Amino acid sequence: MRLFSGSCSFPSRTRPPLFRLFVRTVGATVAVVAALALTGCENTGTGGGRNTAGADPLTGPGAPARVESPLPGEAGATPPPAIAAPDPALSPAAPAENTQSLTLTPPPGVAPETRVAILLPLSGPRAALGRVVLDAAMLALFEVADGQFALRPYDTAGTADGAATAAETAVADGVKLVIGPVFSDAVRGAAPVIQAADLNMLAFSNNRDVAEPGIYLSGLLPESQINRVIGYAARRGVQRLGVLVPSGPFGARALDAARQAAANAGVELVRSRECGPSTDEIVQAVQIIGDYSTRRAALLAQKEALAGREDEISKRALARLEILDTFGPVAFDALLVAASGSELVNLAAQLGNFDVDSKKARILGLASWAAEGTGREPALVGSWFAAPPAGSVREFDRNFRAMFETAPHPLGQTAYDLVALAAILGSQEGGARYDRDTLTSESGFAGIGGLFRFLPDGTAERSLEVREVGPIENKIVDPARESFDSLTN
Repeated sequence: MRLFSGSCSFPSRTRPPLFRLFVRTVGATVAVVAALALTGCENTGTGGGRNTAGADPLTGPGAPARVESPLPGEAGATPPPAIAAPDPALSPAAPAENTQSLTLTPPPGVAPETRVAILLPLSGPRAALGRVVLDAAMLALFEVADGQFALRPYDTAGTADGAATAAETAVADGVKLVIGPVFSDAVRGAAPVIQAADLNMLAFSNNRDVAEPGIYLSGLLPESQINRVIGYAARRGVQRLGVLVPSGPFGARALDAARQAAANAGVELVRSRECGPSTDEIVQAVQIIGDYSTRRAALLAQKEALAGREDEISKRALARLEILDTFGPVAFDALLVAASGSELVNLAAQLGNFDVDSKKARILGLASWAAEGTGREPALVGSWFAAPPAGSVREFDRNFRAMFETAPHPLGQTAYDLVALAAILGSQEGGARYDRDTLTSESGFAGIGGLFRFLPDGTAERSLEVREVGPIENKIVDPARESFDSLTN
């Protein structure tokens, strides 16, 4: 029997620790096979883990479209110093009651060969996010990694200084690759340390300002979503585009992306407007972008011209106008709305109030619209949005819920993919392959979140599908590509 060192401590109010479950279940048959397939590298075996590289990958929704939106935090927790991959040779054993942590001690001369760090906010106001992302990372460790792979969590406390300290500790511990941090400030803090050690980082951020060679972003970029959905809309006949974005850096970034995507697709951007989060600001923005005042005045003028006529044709025309709120179409035949959550619901309601008919002007959106309940707002039914493939999201969610008795955070699927990728690359014949050429393989990798690849400049490219919002559930109207060969979305 081979045992590998590792300990993991959890607050008593959280779900059962992974290793408690691991000791119970290791050696049993796993009903669900979940592998991250390495498509750009030979010898993709995963060693003695639960999965093989040839298994079908899981797919699921991406991270929230808003830039780095945190989960509400709660009190911090002491991070575990190391998590070692489970060994298939272990047999089931019953855990002791009220056990808070479990330490596995290796026999003399045996130690994990490949150490990978994961930098997360495990204390401070963002600790809740860090813990749920770590749970997903541990699920990948449990299902994919072999006995020679060790994942070591380091606490960034959600700050740049904390991330720099965590990176220094990880480098001193001899890690070969760094996963995380989550937020762009933390990425900036850790990056110089990681680069000075000649290591590479796979960060969760989607802020392309912190991307550079060796510092690769795994977050879903709003640019890729916008480009994909506008390109699809153009192929379906959209010629004139309006854009509504929130005020601030994200809105400016989304508007720039829409301009570029429209130019690439041969679509004319005819209207654009920023709006603040308050209802008054949203009302004003919708009125202006929909030319409501002009169209309302045109209706009143038409009614006035017909009011004094006695012929039947004029009377029938006037009767038809009585049920209208405005006269004439809006300037665009598709409207990109770069909003999510309560802002999206409020904005969508105002579209109807100011006679922007979503049945005549198609509404386009972001991956965050995959959230349950988007179709409850009538104005959004029939809208299109781009998102990572969702083919196996239910399977991933089921596995996560079974292990941790709670729903995964959207970043959890990215954490799963990155840990699985690290485990597979760490099991390559001849040693772990975490070099830049391997990480930026042109053919990319297929994971829970679909096909993705890291680009030499540090950004990431994903193959996205387009879905249509339904009143109960969404439907795929344009599937994601299965290869990066001639990928145009």
